[in-house]
Amino acid sequence: MNISTEKSDGKVTVILEGWLDTLSAPALGEALDAVESAEELTLDFTAVEYMSSAGLRQVVAGHRKAKELGAAFSVIGVGDEVMSIFKLTGIDKKLTVKAK
Repeated sequence: MNISTEKSDGKVTVILEGWLDTLSAPALGEALDAVESAEELTLDFTAVEYMSSAGLRQVVAGHRKAKELGAAFSVIGVGDEVMSIFKLTGIDKKLTVKAK
């Protein structure tokens, strides 16, 4: 899993690439913890191939972090396989989740 963060005009985008699983989820947690302020917090899943329940927990943690900061939150670029996980859990109805 590669994780990078882009910041621009109050917008913070965390870009993920690879598998978001038990091994990589803590790195996403660290990237989210490093966000100190934002008007918008976005997780870019364009290059995410797989997500486990540990990854899903970090997505929910990202939503909580955004609420703490008073920021809008979204997950963008979600592929079919990962989208099926969001739909199965109902997270797609609670969070802004956008398909590729």
